[in-house]
Order: sequence, then structure tokens, then C-alpha cells
Amino acid sequence: MREVLFRVTQLFSRRAVVAWWVALVTVGIALTWVPLMGQPGYELSAGLTLLLTFAGAGLAITSARAHAGPLASAVLLALSTVPALLVATLRTRFGTPCDPFAGVAFVPLLILPTAGLVSIFGALAVYLTPRRWLAAALYAGLIVLTAVSTAWPLIAGPQVFAFNHLGGYLPGPLYDEELSVPASLLWFRLATVLLAVGVGALLQRKHKRGALLLTLFAAIELGGTPLGFRMTDAALAEALGGVVETDELILHYPSGLSDQDVSRVLGDVRFRHHQITAFFGAPPPGKVKVWLYRSAEEKQRLVGAAHTQFAKPWRREVHVNGLGFPHPVIKHELVHAMAAPWGAPPFGVTASLGGLSPHVGVIEGFAVAADNPVDDLSLHEWAAAMKKKELLPPVASLMTPQGFYGAPPSRAYTTAGSFLRFLGEQFGKEKLRSLYRDGDFERAFGEPLPALAAKYETFLDGVPLLADAVNQAFGRFRRGSLFERPCAREVGRLAAEAGAAIASDPQRARDLLARCRALQPDEPSHALAEAHALRRLSQEEASRALLDSELDRLEGEPAPWAEAALTRADLAQEEGDLATAETLWRRVVERQISPTMERTSQVRINGLGVEAVHRYFQPGEDDVKLFFLREASEAHPEAWSVRYLMGRKLQLAGESGAALPVLEKLLAQELPPAVAKETTRLTIEAAFALGRCDTLAKYAAPGRFGAAFDARAADWVERCAFAW
Repeated sequence: MREVLFRVTQLFSRRAVVAWWVALVTVGIALTWVPLMGQPGYELSAGLTLLLTFAGAGLAITSARAHAGPLASAVLLALSTVPALLVATLRTRFGTPCDPFAGVAFVPLLILPTAGLVSIFGALAVYLTPRRWLAAALYAGLIVLTAVSTAWPLIAGPQVFAFNHLGGYLPGPLYDEELSVPASLLWFRLATVLLAVGVGALLQRKHKRGALLLTLFAAIELGGTPLGFRMTDAALAEALGGVVETDELILHYPSGLSDQDVSRVLGDVRFRHHQITAFFGAPPPGKVKVWLYRSAEEKQRLVGAAHTQFAKPWRREVHVNGLGFPHPVIKHELVHAMAAPWGAPPFGVTASLGGLSPHVGVIEGFAVAADNPVDDLSLHEWAAAMKKKELLPPVASLMTPQGFYGAPPSRAYTTAGSFLRFLGEQFGKEKLRSLYRDGDFERAFGEPLPALAAKYETFLDGVPLLADAVNQAFGRFRRGSLFERPCAREVGRLAAEAGAAIASDPQRARDLLARCRALQPDEPSHALAEAHALRRLSQEEASRALLDSELDRLEGEPAPWAEAALTRADLAQEEGDLATAETLWRRVVERQISPTMERTSQVRINGLGVEAVHRYFQPGEDDVKLFFLREASEAHPEAWSVRYLMGRKLQLAGESGAALPVLEKLLAQELPPAVAKETTRLTIEAAFALGRCDTLAKYAAPGRFGAAFDARAADWVERCAFAW
């Protein structure tokens, strides 16, 4: 150790070394002002690792030419990151409420092995040639070699996580807020250390030791698939276990899925394939491969991107979690895979510079436009409501990678999709497909992007909106992007831990949620979850006080206020304060915040005093809830809420044969519009499950509940004709 410190001291006497070290320190500190890099967690560690990889070569080569030894060089490289880490720690500790050590586990795992390997590669380059410029070229060649070894599995395989011995680790798309150290990263960084020490031993002519260490390195590399830092099609297919093939696609699914569920998933995917083919005007060549995962955790472990669904267009494949029927995003992802022939080679997406510079806004906007997702509002209605609430991202900026990723994902996807669908409606699908190749708006539409964006925003001003649409948009899109929310990574981890602990350890969940609330005091979901934890701890008074304070604070924000009001009303009913509960439910109905909240409140008001209705909204087994609902339907024939909840529960449980007569009988009554709308939706889905397309078409007749509902109903009519 003394010898190493002596050599480090000697190196600091050389001007070139000091110049390189100061440059690394300066750039490192500058990185702490980049969004998400202001804390000593994953992002800053990844940034410093890349800085060492590219700029650290100068220090490593200069040190090697001074015969200082790679260990001294590695120490200097590691020390060059300390000022940035210290600045980030102090800024986090004294300038934010965040925990500066929430993501600190990534610091040594990413930085130290890279510092060692950069030093060794610099020494190896100098060993092979005494010329400085040639040594730099050899080092650059080593970077290219490691980059190829990282890029090839991403291009040729199913994974979206990336492991690089110099650059560190990319967990996949960074939309997922919760980020932890996986076991695969530990194995991979062990391999990095073995590579560095092994090559260092060979440079010191310790051939046996070097050969042993490099053999261990090779063993870990060859075991990359079972160790989790590499994935192949064969291994992934084996991990999932099930496969079925049709003329259009190949579906890989979890082996535990029942035959009925497999058939339903397959039918869903085939129907969406049929719709997209109609949108394109012709079926694209080849089959699409669909990988369906048991859970987000399984997907993260096998290929990356826990909660983010993704496609690899050049491989004509999509990767999705099981998210129910109909799958909410499978059509979107299929568009990416099926649109590949219209994209730029080699990756089959919108790109310039020989296909290597992707236009993310066009890529994602095209998929949303072709998908045209409809729920409570249509795509254009959501965008128009966002504009009225001043939440609409700048449209022209959204078509650039930095603009798209800088906006909150929900706003970015919806706006880009609405914009491109508008262009398709105005100029035709042929021109929209033409845009998909290179993202050149003026070539495709004959007008520059700013002019098209201005026309689109004028169009949005004319989109008719119901009274509750703006409130719905605020509730859906109010959360800022990952870059805007304070302590986003820490809160994501704490919230996930609290969710897992709420049933088994409500006190721990409460403590975690209190911390989330302290970090993000403007986010009401943390307070509502904490109130729930307090109720599980039998601390009703504390829960009541917290909810009352939230109601006061959120009075001017309709959607968050309604969430707090529904939670507070539920607590009031539990305490026997039916008057307060009814008052809150009626206020939610009067404020017309959203159909879902309005419907829930109307059901609760109608079922006030009916124990089975109250029990329905509490934790418990479905069969027990159904038992009490059946009993209540005889005891309370005047309460339509009982039959509504019974029909709903039966349909959601897959008992469509039992649900349909209950729902149809209910629709013969006079119901509040929001309840009638949802009952009709459930009736349509039950009729589809039974193959009764005539019944489905009867209830899907347009004109009753608005354009968005009509579009969803028409989708079910088309699905029924396709399936049955």
C-alpha cells in the first residue's frame, strides 16, 4: 500500500497527469447538474463510469508511460470521481429532502471495476506500443471490442438490459422508477474485476495467476445466461415454457397458463394483428413473435424493463406483461413490430443518418396513432383536455428525442399519438407511412413541422369536451416526469416496499409512506396510502385527521380531492358516520370529476346502509362478497347497487353466463348515466365471452354515452365478428 501511495504521489508531480485528473474532476462535478445526476445514485455513477471509460484513457496511458503501475493509475481514476460524489452528496443532503445514500450501492459497483479496467487497458496499450497516439488508438479499439460484445446481445437477442465491462450497466428503459441492484450485476462486475486483475497479472509476467483469473472470467462470461446478464431466444423460450404458432404470429407464454387463458390471449393478439393490417392496408411480411411474461419481476430478471412493455421491430417481436383481457398495450407494441418494413433499415424505425439516429417522438406517436386507444375519452379528447389544463407538451419539441424523454411519459405518448393521428386524418395514411421512414415532416406533408404543430393545436381548441374531461385529464396527467419529481428513485423504492408490507407489517408501511410524503408533499397518493396503513393499525383518528387535511389542501384540485374524499367517506362509513360519508359522495357526484368516481359515489349512496355493498369495497375473498350480495339482493330489492355489484363481480371473475342475465335485468331499470354506461360496458363484454354477437351489437348501438364509448363498443363488435 505504501508503494502504491508513493507512486500516486509521484504521478501528481507530472503536469500531464494533473491536467488529465483536473479535467476528469471538472467534468465529473459538471455532471452533478444534469437531471437525475444530482444524487450519488445510479445515474451519476453511470455517468462517471462513462467519463472514466472515454476520458480516463488519457490519464491511464500517461501513467503507464511513466511506469507508475496500473494500481496507482486505478487509484487516481477512482479518486477523480470523489469530488463529484461529494458535491452530489452535499447538494442532496443540504439542498433537498432526499436521502443521499438511497442509491449508493451503485457507486462502488459501477465506478471501481471500471477504474481498474481502464487503468489495465491503458497499461496494455502502452505495453503493446510505445507511441502515445498508437496506444490511444489501441485503447479505442478495446472500447469498440467491449461495445460490440455488449451491443450484439441487444441487437441479436431478446434482452434490453446491457452490461459492459467498461461502461457498466443499463437496466433497460428508465421509465421504471424503482431501481435496485440485481444479482446479475454482482456476477458481471466480479467478471470485470477478474478480467482486470488477470490481464494485470499477465503484464507482470505472472502467467499462471493470470491464466487462472482469466479462466474464471471466461467461466462467468460463458455462464452469462444462467447468471442473468445475457439472454438468448432458446433460454427465454425454455424459461417461459409455452409456445403456440399461427399463420400470423408465434406466441411464447408462461407454462402455467390454462388452455382457456392461452386461447384468449392468442385470440386477442390475432385480432389486434388483423386491425393493424387493415390500418396499414396490407399485411407486412413474416410472422410477429410475442413474448408474454408472468409478472413484471420475471420480465425484469429475464430481459429487463420491469413495468415497461417494449418491441424490437428489427426482430419483429414484442415483450409484454400479462395485463388482463383485452391487453391494454399489445396493439401499440404490435404496431412497432409490424411497421418495421416502413421504417429505416437496419432497425425498422423512423431514423435519419443512415438509420442510426431514431426519431422517438415519431416512432411512439405512430404506434399510439395506429393503436388509437380509447377509454373514458378519445385520444384527441385527452390531448384537448391537457391543453386546456396547460399540461400539453410543446408539440414540435416532442418530435425530438430530448423533448420526448423530457416530458412525462403519459403526456408525451398521448400528445405524439394524437398529433400524428391528426396528420393521418388530414393528409391520409399513405403520407403518414411515408413520414415513418425518416421523420421528415416537410417532405411527407409539404409543410414544416412548426406549421403543422400550430394547425394541430388550433384543431385541439375545437374538440368538444364534456364538463368532467378537463378534471379527468388533470387526474391522469398531473404527475411530472422522472426528471421533475423530487427524489424519484428513492420514492419509487420506498413506495414499492410499502406496498409489499401493507398487509404483513402496516407499521413499516406507514413509516415508509410517511417518508414518501415528506419527500413529495404535493403527491396525494402517498397520503392516501398512509391513511390506509393507519386504518390497518386501528389508528382511525390519525387516519381521519390526515385525510381531512388532504381534503382541505386539495380543494382546488378536483381529481386528487375526489380520491381523498372517497377514502375519507369509506372511513366515515366504517365509523358509523353515514351522514359524513353521504355528504362526501354527493359532493363527488356534483363536481363531475370523472365517470369512475361519479359511478362509485352513486353506488355507495344507493347502497348506504346495505352491509353487502360496504363489504364489497373492503378487502376480502370474492366468493364471500358474492354470497353477501346474493343475500342482499333478496333483502333489498330496491337497491340497484346490489345487483350492479353482483353482476360486475361475476363478470370480472369470468362467470359471464351468470353475469349476463343480472346485467341485462339491471339495464331494464332507470340508472344514473355513469352507472348505466359501465353496466352496458360489462354487458357487452359478457356477451362477447358467450359468443352472443347479436346481444353485443344491441347494447353497442351508438349515440348513448358519447364518442369515446361508441368507439370502444364498435371495437367489441368488430372483435366479436372476428372471433365468432
